[in-house]
Amino acid sequence: MFKKFQKWSATSMSVALALGLITGLSALPVHAESPVNTDQGISKVTATFYGDTKASKGFTWYTSKLFTKSTVQVTKKTASEADFTNALTFEGTSSPSTNSPEELVHKAVATGLQADTAYYYRVGDAARGIWSETGMFQTAPKNGEFTFIDLADTQAKSEDEAILSSQTLEKALQTVNNAQFVVHNGDIVDTGTKEEQWNWLLGHSQKSLLNTTIVPSAGNHEDENYAFYDHFNINQPAGSATKTGAYYSFDYSNAHFIVLNSNEDSEKYANFSEDQVEWLKKDAAAAKKAGAKWIIVNIHKGPYTTSNHATDADIMDNNGVRNQIAPLMDKLDIDFVVQGHDHIYARTKPINQEGKATTPTQLKDRLNEKTIEYSVNPDGSIYVIPATAGPKVYYKNPSEKLGDKYYNLFELAEENHAAVYGPDPSDNRRPVRGQVQNFVGITVDENKLTAVTYEIDQNKNDAKPFIVDQFGIIKKYQ
Repeated sequence: MFKKFQKWSATSMSVALALGLITGLSALPVHAESPVNTDQGISKVTATFYGDTKASKGFTWYTSKLFTKSTVQVTKKTASEADFTNALTFEGTSSPSTNSPEELVHKAVATGLQADTAYYYRVGDAARGIWSETGMFQTAPKNGEFTFIDLADTQAKSEDEAILSSQTLEKALQTVNNAQFVVHNGDIVDTGTKEEQWNWLLGHSQKSLLNTTIVPSAGNHEDENYAFYDHFNINQPAGSATKTGAYYSFDYSNAHFIVLNSNEDSEKYANFSEDQVEWLKKDAAAAKKAGAKWIIVNIHKGPYTTSNHATDADIMDNNGVRNQIAPLMDKLDIDFVVQGHDHIYARTKPINQEGKATTPTQLKDRLNEKTIEYSVNPDGSIYVIPATAGPKVYYKNPSEKLGDKYYNLFELAEENHAAVYGPDPSDNRRPVRGQVQNFVGITVDENKLTAVTYEIDQNKNDAKPFIVDQFGIIKKYQ
């Protein structure tokens, strides 16, 4: 049963842009107008995992204060268009938006669904007959192969940049067209308490978001005043804090996903509360006991990256992520860690709990007319940062604090591919903004994980994605 979510006091910020769904992304010009109101007045619709991924789905959407009812309707996808005549209907709750007091946030959960089944849905107010455009999602299979997209840092600070980020998401879904969901590694917007930035990012991405499920982690740019939690229906542990973000987990086929919130702080752990770390330990152990074959972690402020933040105090200090959280990844038998925050592409070798890279047996295969190497039964966790799906990029970190000892932990640690375009005119510490974006398509098939990394260069290949890396993990059970 869906529990009424917490209400909070609102700030004085008002919404600067009209709200609504947009009907097409590919036709957007470089300087597009703001998303416009629909007659329904429903906007910022997102679908998330909530509870049993085989049988339920969470939803969030925004309206004006006129629409207080919160209804979601769900029907099996049996034709090219939805027929909601005999749809399942679920009621949720609404509450004033914390950072946009003229709007209501609506949250609801659909339950009792069938596994491995495609559904249409719409959200709105059943009593008034007011509905959003139709969305679509797929419930998790009981077992077997699945594919998802990983990306990070859509973080746009203007509407034009939000359009760029929305185009990355659209291209990712077109390229990895069998992806059942999208994992976002945080920093969704640039300033989480500015609702207009959510209007831009979610508004211009609405067509894509209506046709997938998003698995978001909270970035440091949405770490205040419930900015993250207001936009996603997250099934966080009972009693856990949600002002700076949320941590949660779920099972999908034979994999267990853990999404961390690196916006919490404690004396013992930079970026993490002691409660969250204890939850992480118990959650991972419970997943292994329940039979999870894979454990995948999503963390915004990751321990192993190759740009600016690799030398930050909250990463490097004695209580930093690299010294306190990273050793837990191998100890807890975490297979794969996806990260954000550092806006550069990099991939590590397997790293054990002593912080040392190990050398697994490599099995070579052919994929996409290229060689792919699989690490067989790696001793340690493999970390990947998928660069950025948005405009902002960083140079590789040249600090002597890192050096060869650190960079030898990486399988791939190149200079940012955007560096060839020179420094950004407004900040020469970084490459020019907006030229290069990345995302990763990841398939888990029983004992094999395969990852293919794509790049979009606005000056190459008609800005269509092309492959820049591919790798995998094979687990052979004794």
